[in-house]
Amino acid sequence: MKFNFGNKESTIIFSDEFRFPQERAVVIIDTKVLSLYENELHNFLKDLPVFALEASEENKSLQTISEIYEFFQDNDVNRSTVIYGIGGGITTDIAGFAASTYMRGCKLNFVPTTFLGMIDAAIGGKTAVNFRRIKNNIGSFYPAEKIFIVSRFLKTLPEKELNNGWAECIKISLIKPTDFYKILLSSEKKISEAIIRKAIELKAKICEEDPFEKNIRKFLNLGHTFAHIFESISNYKISHGTAVTLGIRSAAILSLRKKLIDENQFEKIIYPFDLFGLPAKIDFSRNLLDESAIEKIMRKDKKNTSKFNLILFRAFQKVFVYETSETEEIRKVIEKVW
Repeated sequence: MKFNFGNKESTIIFSDEFRFPQERAVVIIDTKVLSLYENELHNFLKDLPVFALEASEENKSLQTISEIYEFFQDNDVNRSTVIYGIGGGITTDIAGFAASTYMRGCKLNFVPTTFLGMIDAAIGGKTAVNFRRIKNNIGSFYPAEKIFIVSRFLKTLPEKELNNGWAECIKISLIKPTDFYKILLSSEKKISEAIIRKAIELKAKICEEDPFEKNIRKFLNLGHTFAHIFESISNYKISHGTAVTLGIRSAAILSLRKKLIDENQFEKIIYPFDLFGLPAKIDFSRNLLDESAIEKIMRKDKKNTSKFNLILFRAFQKVFVYETSETEEIRKVIEKVW
C-alpha cells in the first residue's frame, strides 16, 4: 500500500517476519517490546545502536527528546540515517518528532506493535510530545517513509490494548459512509488483516486529501476534545482508547441534546461500543471534574480557533466541526459519562 501525505510517500508493508532493511540505521524502541521480542528482533538489532524507552505519557516529553538528540549525536546520525520507531503510538510519536526535528529531518521508518499504532498512530504523519500536561501540544507533520505491519505483535497484546484499536476502528467507521461499520459488526471482535488494511486505507485516504488538517482531516478528531479532557484530568490513567470511546459517546450525547441527530441515529452510533464491550462510564472521582479545569484544558487544544472546536454528528456517519464558546454544556455532557 502506498499513500502520499503532502507530497511525501509512505509505503505500508505487511509481513509475517521480523525482518527490516538495516541500511544505516538507529532504533528507538519501547522497553516492553524489546523484552518480549528480543530473540525475534535479535538479528535486526544486534549491529544497530538502540535507544530503549519506557513508553508512558510522562516520558512523551521534551526531556526524552533531548536525550534522544544526545543519542543521535553520540551515534553520528545524519540525514541519510534511517531512524526506526518500534512500539506503540507513544513510541512512534516520539521517534517521529525526533526524526522530524533533528538536522531538519532524517529518514524515518515505523514498526508499530499495537493494534492502535498499526491503524492510527503510524499512519498520516502526525508526531507530537506532551507539554505541561497538555497532550500532543508540540509536534509536526512528518510521515514515515516505510511502515511495517507485523501482525504477530498482536498476539502478546492485553485486552486493553486491543480495545484501544477497536475504539479507533469504530471511530473511523462513523466519520463518513462506508461499509466498514457493517464489517466491524460482523467481525465477532476478531482482528484480521482485512480489517487492519481497511482501517488504514480509510484513514490514509482522508490524510492524503488533507495532509495538514485544514479541512476533512479534522473529522478524525471525533471524540478527541472530550478524550483529551479525560486523559488530562485523570493524569493519563485513562487509556487513549477508553478516552476516545467515552469522547465519541459524549459527542453523540451533545449532538442528541442539540437535536442534530435523533434517538435512532444516537443508538446506531453507540451500538458498536456496547457490542464490543467498550466502557460507557469513567470510574474516577467527580471531585476531579470542574468547569475551570475543563476550560483550562480546552483553551490549550490545538484544534481551536477563536472558539472551542468539537466534532459532532449531523447524522449517522456524517460529522462536522461545531464551534462553541460555552464550557458549561461540555461539563454537563461529561457528567453523563463520568
